Amino acid sequence: MKLAEISIKRPSLVIVLFTILTLGGILSYTLMGYELIPKFETNMVTISTVYPGASPAEVETSVTRKIEDAVGSLENVKK
Repeated sequence: MKLAEISIKRPSLVIVLFTILTLGGILSYTLMGYELIPKFETNMVTISTVYPGASPAEVETSVTRKIEDAVGSLENVKK
């Protein structure tokens, strides 16, 4: 009953109290750090093979295929 008595005797105190609580809640909500879509990085490796003076077919057979075979045996490699 004390809350009801205070509200009747001092209504301005209750109005100020609830205004402070409301503004504090709005301020806290705007400052709250939340992420709907979290940031993440995908691990990616790009390999470029250069073989000066060789044709593209020769680079593919002598260099690129060997690298692809070595990397293909690793786990969690999709491409």
